[in-house]
Amino acid sequence: GGATKMSHNTPLIIIGLMSGTSADGIDAAIIQTDGEHIERLGIQLCMPYQYQVHKAVSAARQNPADFLADPHKTQALIRAITTDHVQAVKAVMKQTELHIDLIGFHGQTVYHNPDIGRTIQLGDGQLLASLTQTPVIFDFREADMRAGGQGAPLAPIYHQILLRHAGIDTAACILNIGGVSNLSFISGNAPIGKGLIGFDTGPGNGMIDDVMQAEFSLPYDEGGRIAASGNVHQGLVDQMMEEPYFERKGPRSLDRASFNTILQWPAFASLLPADKIATLTAFAAASICHGIKTLPAIPSHIVLAGGGVHNHTLISMIKKSLKTQTRFLLAQDIDADSDFIEAELIAVLAARHHYGLASTFPQTTGVSSPQICGRLAPPR
Repeated sequence: GGATKMSHNTPLIIIGLMSGTSADGIDAAIIQTDGEHIERLGIQLCMPYQYQVHKAVSAARQNPADFLADPHKTQALIRAITTDHVQAVKAVMKQTELHIDLIGFHGQTVYHNPDIGRTIQLGDGQLLASLTQTPVIFDFREADMRAGGQGAPLAPIYHQILLRHAGIDTAACILNIGGVSNLSFISGNAPIGKGLIGFDTGPGNGMIDDVMQAEFSLPYDEGGRIAASGNVHQGLVDQMMEEPYFERKGPRSLDRASFNTILQWPAFASLLPADKIATLTAFAAASICHGIKTLPAIPSHIVLAGGGVHNHTLISMIKKSLKTQTRFLLAQDIDADSDFIEAELIAVLAARHHYGLASTFPQTTGVSSPQICGRLAPPR
């Protein structure tokens, strides 16, 4: 390909902050980035929420309408989430002498429903800026949704930067298996922001974790051992794959609870506990493979990221079902840290906002035109 247009923006030192839907804690990473290139500084940490905050976030997530109907409760939770993020910022700043130019603050998602144009991330960007005396970019999903996008996924632009960084310039994917699984596809050496497709493929670990907690009192299926010990009920998996979501094309996104009615199907509810886990694991694998098969080209590489990479049963089901010459890599094989990809993404989005670069695109969120994501809160 021809010479890539290098950006002439000065790289900034940015803290990226992310707290995932499981609300187990706050990931913080400091990277140097101009929004198109990244340099990792090896400065990162994960800080659990205070117990009360974690409990309140879980309550808000389980019943957002009730929780958010009480303005006092909501305001108190927003403050508590922000205060915990301030602690994470202070702790990560202690690890370096560098001057921090910006903080990217995602906030805590408690609700995401693109079909009605509603997504809720709790956190007060202005309070964070004032308490850390550092400019904060926050509220990354709002502009995209206002312009007709789904507000998710935000990761494809960063996934493209990661693949470029690793020197992969053929058609390739990053598959992130979290509570929900999402896929970014980058066609061969397109410039940053072009040739990108992103969508949620279907369930990831979310339903498996929920059933593990209910049936085995364990937080998740470690290594996929329970799934390996059970029998997959293929007829049920085929029925699950008939859910209307899998007929949709183009950008599409899910909530962690999107497929939860399946758990109440009599045929599913009557399975042995290990068979439930095996069948849900096969469903996650089938939905991921379905997503990969809809791509415009067979990817030469698929980079696996997210908590699901540790579920060996899930990964081997995916590889078996694909039967292509695709090379599977782990995030660490391309020098990425699976646990901090999302925090780094938020730092990159903050840089892109600062330099007026778009972060979401018609082919990643269904937005009407490329959007610059985020809002600036200067320290008061």
